[in-house]
Amino acid sequence: MPGTNEYVKQFGNISFTERPFGDADNIALCEVFYMPLERVVSESFDDEPRAFTDVCNSLFELNGCEHKPVGLIINRGISEKLMKMSVMPRFAEMKVLACKHVYNESPAVQFDAAAFILPDGTNVVIFRGTDDTIAGWKEDLDIYTKKNIPSYKYSVEYLEKAAETLTGDIIVCGHSKGGNVALYAALNCSPAVADRIKLLYNNDGPGFHDLRLFATPAYRELLPRYRHLIPQSSFVGMLLAHDDDYTVVKSSRLMGILQHDLATWQIEDGEPVTTKLSILGKLNDRGLADLILRISDEQSEVVNAITAALLGSSGEKDLTGLVKNADTALRGINAAWRSLDSDMKQKFFAIFKGSAALIVGAAREVRKESAAQLKNMIRQRRKARA
Repeated sequence: MPGTNEYVKQFGNISFTERPFGDADNIALCEVFYMPLERVVSESFDDEPRAFTDVCNSLFELNGCEHKPVGLIINRGISEKLMKMSVMPRFAEMKVLACKHVYNESPAVQFDAAAFILPDGTNVVIFRGTDDTIAGWKEDLDIYTKKNIPSYKYSVEYLEKAAETLTGDIIVCGHSKGGNVALYAALNCSPAVADRIKLLYNNDGPGFHDLRLFATPAYRELLPRYRHLIPQSSFVGMLLAHDDDYTVVKSSRLMGILQHDLATWQIEDGEPVTTKLSILGKLNDRGLADLILRISDEQSEVVNAITAALLGSSGEKDLTGLVKNADTALRGINAAWRSLDSDMKQKFFAIFKGSAALIVGAAREVRKESAAQLKNMIRQRRKARA
């Protein structure tokens, strides 16, 4: 299936002046930014931007000139894709600046951002999604159980600093958690910075706890410049309260969570292949939001306490190590679970009581809606034939 590999090959010789930055460029850059460019690029905006080709070559050399995976579930082909992009004229002349990396275990933080300066003068700020670290996954869980995470603060600070340093308009992009913090930063930066945002890309990022965010003046002003892309059976992008102003992109994978991988998003003739939300996507939309949003603040504290205890007890820093040393890690997690008092466990299980009924109710709504749509389509076809 055609995807970012084909896009890079087909349009890699066309400059950004001839073909301005678009949806497919956003997908490709968000995908390859899972590579740890911060290992070879300073986090300071005061340093000189580095040529994209030099950055890629430096990172490749640092990896022993081998295409090494950067995470257990992160696409294994991104190192090769990064190096292919590095020699294509469209991308080779980009410059990279200020690769910010923040990592902390308690409170859990995994924040990564970078600024790309295109040859035509366009500035692109990219926020990375969740990497391989346990802290990154813990912060993901915090998005669903807390109303605030440390990455929100860092995202606003980074965007403000980028606007202070760079001249001209700014395109903001992010995938998964990166899409979530990208939208947060755009809605919470100063009005002067918000006015300079030319486009904002949220690629299958989860929503927020408060739906009222999408009724604010900041969101209404941003909406004409907002591009929210999700796959047809989106799972992550359907979590929590989210906007309905999304474009559905066809994925080469069948199931929801597998479609989260940007490498599976189909691109033809330089544009994402659009489609409609699948029945599974609709079910996720109806069921997951209700399931998470009904959790009280007290229950959120229970979830946070238990997940922190279990993840911390594994003794591993990342998912790769967790799987590699699964026996030891599982023994640690099991011991941590057994050490929890019974009251805490009962509160934890009580959170999911009634979940099945919510999912069944959502499924009924989706079936009724699909049946109504089918009947309407049949009626329209009959009218057209008459």
